Amino acid sequence: MDLLDIDIPFDCRFKCWFCGEDSHQTIETKLSKPPSNYLVNMPICDECKAYQCHKEVNSLVKLRELIKDKIVIRSAKELSIGANWTELELQESDLNGSAFNGFKKSGWPMYLIAKDRVNFSGGDLCVDGIAIENISNDEKFEFDGLTFSSFISMLDYLSKSFSLNKGFLRKVLFVYGNNRTIER
Repeated sequence: MDLLDIDIPFDCRFKCWFCGEDSHQTIETKLSKPPSNYLVNMPICDECKAYQCHKEVNSLVKLRELIKDKIVIRSAKELSIGANWTELELQESDLNGSAFNGFKKSGWPMYLIAKDRVNFSGGDLCVDGIAIENISNDEKFEFDGLTFSSFISMLDYLSKSFSLNKGFLRKVLFVYGNNRTIER
């Protein structure tokens, strides 16, 4: 198989293609579209590589979905800060004590970092200036400023964050409709 090095914008040369964190290594993965007899070197951070998703799948699109799902699971506590508080509510809360003061100070930045990682879009895949694959996911779902790679991923997040029965939530969303999955 031929190994291709993707074009990486100068400002992104040391960033993970999956989450935007600092990266110093790459993984090899197959392109998703036929002919998929090409491997590409994808920049990846330690955390995303540790998920080992690249060993489970042989498609870049599926790899991206799996890693994004793992990031949502891993960042659930940080993401729940934004689900349960606004920045102003957190700052004006009556939480007392050194641990709570630390939470009031660092909670919102932790949420923003987790949100940015979940919503990070790796950019176009090009080799020598020629687009080789459009990896945009047409089936993305959004809720509360977060973009999910699949309906199931969004459902898992919502059921955990808001302590809702997953089966019940799935039925409500099914009845309510896909075009208006979540409206505020």
